[in-house]
Amino acid sequence: MNKKILVISDFDEKGSGYKQIASNLLSELCNYGYDIKVTGYGYFGKEHDYPFSIIPCGTPQDALGTANNMMYLWKPDLVMVLADVPLQIQFYKELEKFKLPYIAITPLENAPLKMSWAAGMLGMSSVFFISELGKQAGLKAGLSKSEHILVGLDTKLWRKRTSEERRTLRKTLGIEDDTFVILTVADNQERKNLWAGMNAVAKLKNDLKDRKIKYIMVTTELDDIPGYGLTDLSISEGIRNEYQRYKRGMPPEDLWALYALSDVYLQPSRAEGLGLPLLEAMGVGIPVVATNTGAMTELLEDGRGTLVDAEYEFIDVWGNSKRSMIDTTDCALALRDVALYPQNHIPEVNKALEYVQARKWNIPAKQVHNKIVEIFNEKK
Repeated sequence: MNKKILVISDFDEKGSGYKQIASNLLSELCNYGYDIKVTGYGYFGKEHDYPFSIIPCGTPQDALGTANNMMYLWKPDLVMVLADVPLQIQFYKELEKFKLPYIAITPLENAPLKMSWAAGMLGMSSVFFISELGKQAGLKAGLSKSEHILVGLDTKLWRKRTSEERRTLRKTLGIEDDTFVILTVADNQERKNLWAGMNAVAKLKNDLKDRKIKYIMVTTELDDIPGYGLTDLSISEGIRNEYQRYKRGMPPEDLWALYALSDVYLQPSRAEGLGLPLLEAMGVGIPVVATNTGAMTELLEDGRGTLVDAEYEFIDVWGNSKRSMIDTTDCALALRDVALYPQNHIPEVNKALEYVQARKWNIPAKQVHNKIVEIFNEKK
């Protein structure tokens, strides 16, 4: 199918979830014969081996301007955008004048989908939410074109660790074999609720007085992005010696190694549109503890991980969506259970591994391909 697809997406090399989704999805779509060009914001020309081309753009506005030019110079058949809902609406308003099919791929951090956002997406050809939560919230808000695209995982990259790899990696970093290692991978922003993770680890430290603990966080510090002063926070929580930060944007092989040497993955987020690090941890084969909210619930339900209920919830001031504040006492107890009874968590690790291995990238690619065929058949 020799259709030309113009894609707008974040292609920042420093840990963008959109880049991870777009690069895998578009590579699979090329197998259907599509000619794909991407205006990638946050991308600055790094060499790649993708079967599609990427035009470097500094900001989303730069990418939108380039997309406008491409409409005249390249004459695409349809537009596909991977971005948050507010950007989707902004891009659609600008590109609607070209009267091309527009496919949105987007997360919803948590329900509900506010009506003004739903109204802004009504004219789009299709809206693929990256969670079932998003699809259902869209349908409830009257967005009848809402669908759930099943984001995949590269299980060759995020492969299951071995016991020997775990020991070797720990020895390389000077971590004793009996140290209980907790890992969190998240940007330093309010939705990720990094304070709650530190508070839960501090409570765990007070409970497991005879056990060494290390809390590894792959994130950004206050000097990199507005957010918590994490070093200061670790001091005030009494876990400065346990806390160790790695900067986001490391090569994926190095990030795999941090998963592989860890005993548990912790995600204390207030809301999540999907939770790619959860899928990565599940693929590597470590237990996952997360807030029982957003798309994290559907990833870990049916015994694939430990879901910790919120102490309280409220509606935020950004998207009018729910924010769930994890109960840090219960979170500490969940971590303690993994530390003391790791053998009890083997069944959930195996369930999680089976779950992520079934999430192949050819599945969402076929979903998008079928939608494109449907759109152009309707046009005929």
